[in-house]
Amino acid sequence: MAASILKTIACATARSTLPKTFRISTFMHLKVQKRGYDQYRMRYLKEMYQKRLDVGPEKQRRRSEWINWNYDAEIYAFGQRLGEEFNESTLRQAFINRSYVEGERKKREELGIDIEAVPLQLEDNTELAEEGFALMSSYVKVYLRNIYPYMFEEGISAVHDYLTTDKMLAHIAKHVGCEDLILSEEFPVLESTLSTAFKAVIGALFNDKGQEQAERFVRDFVITQLIEKDINELWHIVNPMGLLKAMLSLNGKGEPEPRLLWKSGANTIMSLYWVGIYSDKEFIAKSPGETVLIAEEMAAREAIKRIMKTDDSRAPLIIGRAAENLMLDYNRVNISAEDIIQKFYEKSHSEKNSSTS
Repeated sequence: MAASILKTIACATARSTLPKTFRISTFMHLKVQKRGYDQYRMRYLKEMYQKRLDVGPEKQRRRSEWINWNYDAEIYAFGQRLGEEFNESTLRQAFINRSYVEGERKKREELGIDIEAVPLQLEDNTELAEEGFALMSSYVKVYLRNIYPYMFEEGISAVHDYLTTDKMLAHIAKHVGCEDLILSEEFPVLESTLSTAFKAVIGALFNDKGQEQAERFVRDFVITQLIEKDINELWHIVNPMGLLKAMLSLNGKGEPEPRLLWKSGANTIMSLYWVGIYSDKEFIAKSPGETVLIAEEMAAREAIKRIMKTDDSRAPLIIGRAAENLMLDYNRVNISAEDIIQKFYEKSHSEKNSSTS
C-alpha cells in the first residue's frame, strides 16, 4: 500500500516538474509493460523455412490414410450434404471402380484364397454408370429442346456434348465430394474415374428414388453449369451466311444483303468494320470485325442467334424451384440445320428446272 502511494506521488511530481516530452515517455514507461521478444525466433523461422524447401512438397496421400477418416460417416454425410436420401448399399456400389475389384481379386490370388469358395461380394459401378448416363443424356436434350425451342438440333447436341464430357462431369464430381469416396487402384483419381462415379451416383438415385428425383439432380448439378455461359459459342457453324440464306429463303424472304455501315482505323492495326445484314430492305443484324469478311460472318451469326432466340437478351435458364412445375415435352425434336439446307437446295433445284423447262 505504501509502495503504491509513493509511486503515485512520484508520477505526479514527474508530470509537474519534468519537461513535457520526458513526462510523456516516463508516463508510458510506467503504464505499458515491456513486450518480450525472442531474439532467436526469426533465425529459427528462417531455418525451418529453408528445411521445408529442401524437403520439397508433401507427398499427396489418400484421404483414407489420415487418422480421422471414417468412410461410413462420409458415405452418410454425402447424401445429406446433397439433400438426397440414398440406399447405403447402392451408394457404396456407386463409388466402387472396376480397378478396385480387380485389385482385390489379385490380392486374394496372391494370398492363395479360393475365390469360388469365398466369393468377393463387391460389384463395380459400371452398370449404375450406364444407367445414370442414359438418363442424364436423355434429360439434358429434353430440357434444352424445351427451353430453346427454336435452336437447331445440331446446337442442342453441341451443348449436350459440352455438359456430358468427362472433364465437366469430373469437375462436378470433385466439387460435390466424390473424389475422397471413390475406391480405385489409381491415385490421384483420373478424370474418367470421377466421371464414371458421378454417372453412377445418378444411376443410384434413379434406382432408389425414381426418374423424377434423378432428373432434378441432373438439372441442379449438370445443367446449372450453363449459367453465365454463351451457348452459341459451343456450336461452331461452318457456313453461317449459307445457313442464313437457306433460312430466309424457306421463310419466303429475300436473300441476305451485307452492307458496310461504318469503319474506323482502316489503315491501322486497330481497324474496325461494322457490317449490317438486310433482307427485303429490312434490317436483321449487325456486328463488328477486324476485317469486312470477319464482320460479315459475325453479323450472319448474330442473325442466326436472333432467329433461334438465343441472343444476349434471351431469358435465363429455368432452374431451382421455378423448374419444379416445368412441363416438358419428352417427344419433342427440334428442326435440324442440315434439313433446312437440304430443303433449300431441293427448292432451288426445282425452281431452276422449272425455269429451264
